[in-house]
Amino acid sequence: MKAPHPFFCLLALGSFFYLFALGCALLFSTYAYAVDSFEFDTKSDPHNMLMFQIDHQDYSRSIGFFKKFEGQIELDTENLENSSVEATIDITSLDIAGHEKWGSNTLAVFFKNGKLPTASFRSTKIENNGDGKLIITGNLTLMGVTKSLVLDATLNKTGESQSAGFKAGFSATTQLSRKDFGIIAVPTNGDKVSITIEIEAIKNSSFRK
Repeated sequence: MKAPHPFFCLLALGSFFYLFALGCALLFSTYAYAVDSFEFDTKSDPHNMLMFQIDHQDYSRSIGFFKKFEGQIELDTENLENSSVEATIDITSLDIAGHEKWGSNTLAVFFKNGKLPTASFRSTKIENNGDGKLIITGNLTLMGVTKSLVLDATLNKTGESQSAGFKAGFSATTQLSRKDFGIIAVPTNGDKVSITIEIEAIKNSSFRK
């Protein structure tokens, strides 16, 4: 059999590399525009909330807030399981339902007067259960201890807001054991802490992952 002319070999090789490069370009182009970066809208306090509830000696449930926190979301609306979230919380911003005295007391008793002032959360896995329902697994670092935490979350809405550009809104709940993080003060209070999170995040239009 006669060997093919070198010109045709080069032509075939060139076509292969062209198709390969085109495929890569399409692949990375799709990825680049699938994931958008969002920042927590920390200037919109009434719409961003980190609330906790803890049992008070079986009489009632005390309610508190962390008023200062921030975070970033990488959101893939077409494949939500490819998304991620990171957040940091200022423990010293603790507010016990508007009672300054009790807030200071709680910071001293439970959080060592803010000697470890920052808590952080970083997602490690997101499961998409449909209709915006998400199971977010991640690592929470609190009082110097890191434990796995699971959030039941909902992507409520994405779209243009009236005043702050393109937004994504989330609600989430979770529960943790304060003993897991070495917070053992006042054992007559409940160990389980219920957490409710409401987030509005603004799309960073100047950055695409």
